Amino acid sequence: MLGCSALRTIACIAVLLIASLAHAEDVAAPDPARMAAAKELMAVTGMTKQMDGMIAVMAEGFRKGAQDRAGSAAADALGSEFDKHMQRMMSYREQMLEEFADIYAQRFTVNELQAVIDFYKSPTGQKFIAATPELMQAGAQIGIKYSQKALQGPASGEK
Repeated sequence: MLGCSALRTIACIAVLLIASLAHAEDVAAPDPARMAAAKELMAVTGMTKQMDGMIAVMAEGFRKGAQDRAGSAAADALGSEFDKHMQRMMSYREQMLEEFADIYAQRFTVNELQAVIDFYKSPTGQKFIAATPELMQAGAQIGIKYSQKALQGPASGEK
């Protein structure tokens, strides 16, 4: 079982990872065609919906861990604080999305972005997008599993 401090640590790490992905390098703004293609890619893949889903999964996991460790009253209080923090963070959603687009536009040409967009518009791409929330949740469970193992100490044979 994860303690409240471990859950807070995991939640903070997840928030920092999201924030670090949103931090663009200080370079010249990409050309408008690249930005438009990057924003189209984000729309096609449902990035906003994915962000919302990720936050929901994090909140659910946070609440379950708090409930298991501290009981309903504490879980409700901690959950409320978590929700307030995420609401404050998501008040920057548009700025975050703009920076995500900037990251894609800096790293990929319009042609490359269009190729990725074309893939995501294909039946296989649509299937991939539809499966992403489930894959993220399964991946989160794997991460939690090994985080718990790491909190218990080194595995046998490890130094």
